[in-house]
Amino acid sequence: MKRLTQIPHEFSTRVQRHKETGMGYHVVSVTLKSGKHFDQVVTSQGCVIQVRGHREVPFTPEEVASVDVNHKQWNFREATR
Repeated sequence: MKRLTQIPHEFSTRVQRHKETGMGYHVVSVTLKSGKHFDQVVTSQGCVIQVRGHREVPFTPEEVASVDVNHKQWNFREATR
């Protein structure tokens, strides 16, 4: 079972103000405090559910410096099969 990672509240509130990328989800970019950047991250209901190129979410909520909606789609459902 995959571990879901909460998005810090201040970012999840901002993400929810944007139009959804698809039904029930947003694609965002996440930048960590260390400077590491993830360009395609799927979020839903305040949680990260998939990060492109990773089987598990490779960061914790405490590491997140910024989250920005970018709608850079890919078939993330296909990638998890």
